[in-house]
Amino acid sequence: MTSTPSGPLWTRSFTIYWLAGLQSVFGNSLTSVVVAVLVYGMTGQSSAMGLTLALGLLPGLVSPFAGVVVDRVALKPLLFLGDLLRGLLVLALGLALLGGEVSLFWLNTVVFLSGLITAFTTPATSTLLPQLVPEEHLARANGLMGMGLQSAQLVGLLAGAGLVAWLGNPQTLLLDAATFLISAAAYLLIRLPERAKAPKEESYWSAFVAGLQTLRQYPGFALIPVLAFVVNVAFAPVQMLLPAHIELLRLPEAYYGVALALVMGGMLAGSLGITAIGNRFAPKLALPLGLGAAGLSLAMMALSHMPTLFYMALVLLGLGLALTNTAIAYLGQTVIPAEFRGRVFGLIGASGMAGMPLAMILLGPAADAYGSRLLWLVAAAAVLVSAGVWVVKSRIKLVSLNAY
Repeated sequence: MTSTPSGPLWTRSFTIYWLAGLQSVFGNSLTSVVVAVLVYGMTGQSSAMGLTLALGLLPGLVSPFAGVVVDRVALKPLLFLGDLLRGLLVLALGLALLGGEVSLFWLNTVVFLSGLITAFTTPATSTLLPQLVPEEHLARANGLMGMGLQSAQLVGLLAGAGLVAWLGNPQTLLLDAATFLISAAAYLLIRLPERAKAPKEESYWSAFVAGLQTLRQYPGFALIPVLAFVVNVAFAPVQMLLPAHIELLRLPEAYYGVALALVMGGMLAGSLGITAIGNRFAPKLALPLGLGAAGLSLAMMALSHMPTLFYMALVLLGLGLALTNTAIAYLGQTVIPAEFRGRVFGLIGASGMAGMPLAMILLGPAADAYGSRLLWLVAAAAVLVSAGVWVVKSRIKLVSLNAY
């Protein structure tokens, strides 16, 4: 099994990995801004933008199968190829725009292929962290990763809007491609311990089934893919209902960006707190607390008649998301044996991904018919019930990484 390195947190490899992750997320944010501008500019239709977003999310459903690959190959080349291919895709799109117009089909193809690459790299990044830091620093490392990636995403979204206005779409994409290529090169500088090789006689399908069977050994953790589905269904209305709720509170349309920034601020605060706590972080407690905070925030949104309460709810939502996401990552990194983590994290990602588009389809008409407040309350109830189910049913016993 993979051994866990001992020593300080800020090793050369972890520092490079942290910076490369920031660079990659920053690039993703730039891409999302440019694609949104291009698609809406071509069509003028929200439905076309929705289709493009769906095509980016759709490949996430294959994450459990991609996780089999993650568990069987070296992680460093996989992450290198992921950012290299994304960089080349964005570079090709930028060069095509410099030469003239591009079709909506070409844009959607780039988005779909980028999503397919992400289906492999996301479980890989979740699996990699325990190989880079000592077990006693793992909670702090997760907090640092969350804090850094959320900051990079926020800066990328803000910078993307400014760069598109200043440089134009093609030039922004060329700069974006450079960020991916730099992060790809950085991954080559990371040093990792050698991984255990998969049995040669094990078929791909057998490996996939073995990953699912692993969850049976950890009854509490087996709840997490179900929670991921329920929580993503509950949170799907957030972005969809925010504009209508802002209008209900008689706030300017520009406050939509402020609302998202407040959620991001709450997530940053949560990640900073986890980083400060370090090895005292208790994931079994943090998970229901995070779900409870998020559920309470949704109820506050439903009942808010004043902007101040609405703002507080948004910050609390971000805090709850930070606690929930970090707890899930930490539990997976410490409970699941190293050789199965890619498959398990892939299953969690696919479960959450499946909930989002399904909820968008079903809740859109409900929002038009019943308004935002009722849906906020229903979503709050679903999340709070999920927190209660976790408290009652989970029986996870954290084990030492060195046992694997």
